[in-house]
Amino acid sequence: MKSFLKRIFGADTGSKAKKQPATSRILEIQEFGHGLISIDALDYIGRYSKSPNGRYRLIWSDRNSEGTRGGHRYEGHGSWALLSQDQIIAEGRLERPNDGQVADNGTFIFNDWMFGDGLKGRFHAFSLDGTQLIAKELAANLSSNGLSKDGRYAICQTANAPGSDDSCRYILFDLEEAREIARWEPETGWASGYEFDSVNRRLFIICEGDERVGYNFDGTMVDRAGWQERKIAGGDLHIIREVLEGVDSKPDSDLRSAMIDGLNITIEQGEGWHQARALRLLGEIHEASDKPAEALKAYDKALTIDPQVGVSRRAEKLRKSLTPKSKQGNVKKMGKFERQAHRLGIEHEVVNLEAGEKNNWRFQASDAWSSVEEAALTHYENAGWTGAAAEGGLMLTLIKAASYTKLDSRNADTFIEALYAQNVAFDEDRFDTNRLIDTLARATHDQLERNWKIISATAGVSPAFYPTVRLNHVLELFDHLGPERLAHIAQLFAKAPYDLRAGWPDLTLWKGDVVRFVEVKAPGDSMHASQSRLISTILLPLEFKVSLAEVRIT
Repeated sequence: MKSFLKRIFGADTGSKAKKQPATSRILEIQEFGHGLISIDALDYIGRYSKSPNGRYRLIWSDRNSEGTRGGHRYEGHGSWALLSQDQIIAEGRLERPNDGQVADNGTFIFNDWMFGDGLKGRFHAFSLDGTQLIAKELAANLSSNGLSKDGRYAICQTANAPGSDDSCRYILFDLEEAREIARWEPETGWASGYEFDSVNRRLFIICEGDERVGYNFDGTMVDRAGWQERKIAGGDLHIIREVLEGVDSKPDSDLRSAMIDGLNITIEQGEGWHQARALRLLGEIHEASDKPAEALKAYDKALTIDPQVGVSRRAEKLRKSLTPKSKQGNVKKMGKFERQAHRLGIEHEVVNLEAGEKNNWRFQASDAWSSVEEAALTHYENAGWTGAAAEGGLMLTLIKAASYTKLDSRNADTFIEALYAQNVAFDEDRFDTNRLIDTLARATHDQLERNWKIISATAGVSPAFYPTVRLNHVLELFDHLGPERLAHIAQLFAKAPYDLRAGWPDLTLWKGDVVRFVEVKAPGDSMHASQSRLISTILLPLEFKVSLAEVRIT
């Protein structure tokens, strides 16, 4: 690469193009997948773009001329070259050339990510001989671009840049007239590609799922109503919210039914964050339709999935309005943590601790100051429980140690979620999940101790990323759970290992034949979506005792 940059472009002379070829020889070119190309004569391996008719290739490098610095930097221009019939016909420099595209007539474009800090970018367009047609500097980062086959029109998309007029925009250019002709907000989201119909002056933006959304060259969407109908039917929360606000939250019966059907799709098929927001929207629609009982049901379910979805007060107001006045005095008033525990179906209990400075806590005056979790652990230890304040570190370490007859040392610090998801570098580390769980179900103390030596090798006394976990914790939890119950946990964990690595309660405790989990909440804290998901997905279905311990200051 260094030879290519020096040989073709010489010293760094700034953002200029050479119209005369640097070399007239025929170059031997090898194309690879993923937009990569190799040119041995130039010592070049890097990105390239080819014109639709195959006549032109555009190559570029976002590195300085010495090839020693790439990516974010403050100086050292990158380089580009245009090739035709395997010969260089134009070349030049830009600060940080990226996302090159070339048309059938040799016109080409770049997104220049520019030197230095801040949100900015420059869109460039050049003619076949390297003459610059457009250099549009923008106060936002550039995310993508597109070029018509005939080289007449081009587009770029900007990323979010708060306070900038260039933030989150599609910007369309007429390269023949060398001017911007339209810009608009990308309500369709991030583009993965662009298609141009130059004759009919129409642009198609390729979105997620290969959806094609048409725009006229003035930036107006073709059949916007139809597009909105499709997004509503698919449960797109942003569009449903936008349309709902557009009718002052009072949709007609047909639109309301379409919205509810779409939201139910997201509630049934979406992941937790989207499910909770869909339920919130569903509750708002029911509330606006004077259906308070259905609204409350939706709000309560949303809060069970994500306690921070933002409808807690609204739900309590509805609950009060639905309770007959004659019975309101008999309704037990619950605090925030008690309500959260009640919605999840777990126990609520109070732990009294002494508060010190800088978030330090202790159970009693003779104890050393510690984290709130460690202080709460002392409270439970005084009640006869044994355990660890390690969140998911203990359970995940136990699953890892039990899943392998002998863990390979190269996986000493590999997270168990990566191993269960087979997201590993070497084929020999891709074990079938059923095989891992079968090994876990037959685990022994000797196996756990053997694998612990490997897992703790980096830190010495604990796993590299779980400093509070010790071998005795692993062995004792294993003894109290037993291989069968541990296998049940691993089976549920294996369904979504990356989602279920987070959210484990702060304390894992055991006494006799009981294993329980406690989520500790200090004043001002709150339950999180990952915690609700973990408790609802693994611990409650397996009938573990789960508590929310509300810490109160003594």
